[in-house]
Amino acid sequence: MTIRGRSAVQVAAASLVLAVAVATAVVLWPTPAAPTHEQISEQIKASAQAHEDTSLLDGRKAQLAILNLGETPSEELCKSLWDRKTTAEQHAMDPYMWMTGCVEAPTQ
Repeated sequence: MTIRGRSAVQVAAASLVLAVAVATAVVLWPTPAAPTHEQISEQIKASAQAHEDTSLLDGRKAQLAILNLGETPSEELCKSLWDRKTTAEQHAMDPYMWMTGCVEAPTQ
C-alpha cells in the first residue's frame, strides 16, 4: 500500500520523527521562572499595604470634606458618612483604616 508513491511505513516513520521533534521542543522550551515564596509573600504584603493606604487616604478626604463644612470630625459623623457608602465601596476598603483617617488628626 502506498500513499502518493511512499509506503505506509515511510509515512509512519516520518510522523513519528515529527512527533518526537515537537515533544522535545515543548519539553526543552524555556519557561519563565516561577516566583519564589518570598516574592509572592512580598507581593501580598504590598497589596495589603496599598489597601490600607487607600482606605486611610479616603478617610482623610472625608475628614477634609467635614472640615470644609465647618464641622469637627467625630466618630458619629464619620460613621454616618461610612454608612452612606455603597456596599461595593465598603468592601473595597478597610473600615478601621477609613475611620482612623476620618476621625483622627493627621500625625504628619
